[in-house]
Amino acid sequence: MDKYKGQHLVIKKAAGSYTHHGLGLGDGRVIHYSGFADDLSGAGVVEKLSLDDFSKGKEVIIKPHTERIFSADDAMLRASLRLGEAQYHVLHNNCEHLVEWCINGRHFSQQSRRGKLAYSAGIGVRALVGVKNPVGFLAGAAAGYAYINHQGLKKVPDFKALEDEFNRLKSVLLF
Repeated sequence: MDKYKGQHLVIKKAAGSYTHHGLGLGDGRVIHYSGFADDLSGAGVVEKLSLDDFSKGKEVIIKPHTERIFSADDAMLRASLRLGEAQYHVLHNNCEHLVEWCINGRHFSQQSRRGKLAYSAGIGVRALVGVKNPVGFLAGAAAGYAYINHQGLKKVPDFKALEDEFNRLKSVLLF
């Protein structure tokens, strides 16, 4: 059995300033969201590629999920449901969101959470400088956070439809 089958794979990019995530398929291939995987101009699509193309010679790290919700096979089925999806957004629907959803059923990215907070703090600092009032910082940060979360709703897939299809396929595969 391939040690990468159904595993959350991570590689460090840009001297470790961010990470790229994919789901190992156990046959030398990976499913990932391609946005920003190679450069900042990528539109982003969920695709299948070789482990070598995914890692580009960088160390492949397995992120442990000791309390995963979905088995390796289920995670791979979930990832396959999203092949061809082209709703990439660096903060709201990225490669880490994809893999976390496949393994844990949660649309979550620690990396994007940090980015949202940094963006919000930047808006807050700008408001603080403009109004010279600490309340301005809080109001600006809150407004910035609300804005970027609202924008993200435009880039999130229809999870109900995905979950329904996953459950339908699971019931068919069990018989």
